[in-house]
Amino acid sequence: MNINATLNKSIRLLPALLLLGLSSTFDSVASSSTADPSNQSHPSVSVDSVRIYQIYVRNFSPQGNLQGLISGLDRIQGLGCNTLWLMPIHPVGVVNRKGTFGSPYSVQNYRLINPEFGTDQDFRQLLQECHRRGMRVILDWVANHTAFDHPWIQQNPQWYTRDPQGRILPPNDDWTDVADLNFDESALREAMIQEMEYWVKTFDIDGFRCDVAMMVPAEWWKDCMIRLRRHKPLFMLAEASGPEFYTMGFNSTYGWDFYHKLKGAFQGQSLSALDSAWTSENAQCQGSAPGHGGRVMRFVTNHDETSWDDVPVKVFGSTEASLAAYVIAQQPISIPLIYNGQEVGQPIKQNIFEYTPIDFTANPKVTAFYSTCGRIFNQEPAYFGDRFERLQSADPDCWWSLRGTGNEAILVVVNIRNKTLKTKVPSSYRSRSFMNLLDQSTANLKDEFELEPYGIRLFKAFKP
Repeated sequence: MNINATLNKSIRLLPALLLLGLSSTFDSVASSSTADPSNQSHPSVSVDSVRIYQIYVRNFSPQGNLQGLISGLDRIQGLGCNTLWLMPIHPVGVVNRKGTFGSPYSVQNYRLINPEFGTDQDFRQLLQECHRRGMRVILDWVANHTAFDHPWIQQNPQWYTRDPQGRILPPNDDWTDVADLNFDESALREAMIQEMEYWVKTFDIDGFRCDVAMMVPAEWWKDCMIRLRRHKPLFMLAEASGPEFYTMGFNSTYGWDFYHKLKGAFQGQSLSALDSAWTSENAQCQGSAPGHGGRVMRFVTNHDETSWDDVPVKVFGSTEASLAAYVIAQQPISIPLIYNGQEVGQPIKQNIFEYTPIDFTANPKVTAFYSTCGRIFNQEPAYFGDRFERLQSADPDCWWSLRGTGNEAILVVVNIRNKTLKTKVPSSYRSRSFMNLLDQSTANLKDEFELEPYGIRLFKAFKP
C-alpha cells in the first residue's frame, strides 16, 4: 500500500520483550534446550545473505500465474536474488473494487489462493522448486485491513473499525476498497496470527513482508513473530521505518529517506544528503532483538514507487542514470531489492489494479548489468560483512565509498551526472592497481581519472 496516504489510525508502539535467539542462516535450526520446543522461538535468518526480488504474479509472465513464475526462477536466480517477495496472492475483493482487477491488498480470504494465479498444488510446487535451489519465499501480508467482502465482515463485524452508526470504515479516505481492522479485539489478534501460521505450517513459507506495519499495534507484532518463529526461522520485512520495528523482531525495514535523497541527488541536489540518510537508517538496526539482526532494504523502485511516482528510468533521468543509482543504493550496508521489470528498464508504470505485461527480452544489456551486479553482491565477501566507509571526493558529483576491508575491499566510484568528469583519487588509493569487477578491466589509479556520464566502477585490489 502507499504509505504516503493519510494514516488515520493511532499507532501503539510499546517496548519489545522478545525471546532470545542466536544468529542463524537460512538452514539454521533452533538452539537446543530441555524445554518444550513448541514454546521456543527459532533464531532468525542471516540478513547479510538476503537478496530480494519482488513479484506481482499477474505481470511477471505471459501466463500471469504461479506456473509462469516457476518457469522464471532461473532468470531470477541469474540476477543474484535468493528471496522471492510475492505480492498478495489471495482472492481480491469485489465490493468497492478499484480498477479492472482490484488491488491485491484488498484481501477477500487469507487462506485461499487467487484462482487466476493457480492452486494450492501450484504454490507447493513453487515452494519446493525454490527450496531445492536454496531460495526463500516470503508472502506479502495485509494485517491492517481486509476486503469489504471478506467473510469476517459478516461473521465478526466487531473486528472492524466502525462509526457511531455501526458502519465499517476504510483506514482513510483514499483506501475506499478496504475495511479497517480493529486490533483492540483480542479474538481478532488471535485469528490473524492463526491465518499467518497456516501458511508457515501448511506450505513451509520462509517469512512475510508486512504491509503498512506501522498501522498495526507493536505489541501484536511482538506476539505474532514469537508465535510464528516457533515453527521455523523466518525473515520478516516491515513496510515501515524506525528502530522500534527492529526491537519488535523484524529483520528489515524500508530505506525511504535514502531513496528520496538519492532521487534528489540525481536531480541536481548534493550527494552529501545521502550520508545523513544512510547513517540514520543503519543506526536504527542496532536495536535489533537478539538473534534477529537487521538490515535496511534499499531500492530504486518498488510497486508503490512505480505506481505513485514513476519507473526508475524516468525518476533518475535515463536508463544509465537508473543503473548508477542502483549501484549507489547497494553500497551502504543494506538488503538489495529488484522489482520485476526493473532489470529490463521497464519504460512504463505498472498499475497494480490493471495488467501491465513485462517484456523480459526488451533490454538484454540492462539485464546483463543487473546479473553482473548480482554475481558481485553474492560472491564478494565485502558484501556480506558490515564494514562500509564513505570516502570524500573533491568532486561533488562523484560518489566514492569502500565496502569491506583488506584485500577483499571494493572501492566504488559513480558519476551521478550526465557529463564526463575527471575525479580526483583519494590519496590512500593513488598509485595502486585495481580490477573493475564490472568488466574485468584493470586500472592503475593516479591523481585523477575520467568517468563517462553516469560511469560506474567497482574496483578491487589487483596484483599482476
